[in-house]
Amino acid sequence: MRRALLCIIVGAACCTTAAAERKSWNRVRYVGGTIAVKPSPYDWNTTVTATSNPDSIVVVIAPAKLFTSRQTVHVKPSQIISLSAGAGAWRRVAEVPGAELPPKPPTLFGLFEHHNFLGIVYQADDGNRAALLLDSYFSGKILAVLKAITGKPIEDSP
Repeated sequence: MRRALLCIIVGAACCTTAAAERKSWNRVRYVGGTIAVKPSPYDWNTTVTATSNPDSIVVVIAPAKLFTSRQTVHVKPSQIISLSAGAGAWRRVAEVPGAELPPKPPTLFGLFEHHNFLGIVYQADDGNRAALLLDSYFSGKILAVLKAITGKPIEDSP
């Protein structure tokens, strides 16, 4: 009985430490950026995974078309130039050359304005700047983890 209880406690401790090292979110929408994928406003199948043990951030973008393959973006924390949130994320990603963003929907006197945007600007492997604009209800949690991994401040300007 004691041995079984000890095995359960050790197993639970191992699972909690493994879960603390990896964070993953799968209800994320790719809005736009420098990745050549046609985004859909109804597709929330993008996955963001941040791991701290082997430092890496992986974004798997599910395309809007049915028979198109998924795009996987691997970014090292040292490659990240800036992290931004809210309405400022749209502006920061739009400043990157080659970024393709859909037109912003008009707001009705500030009502129905969507501020869950998450912008990641990073140095690509070819030396050019690249960017991702993501939308998620978990943007605050994602940004907190990315800030902890990269050490970059979160820019939250309108």
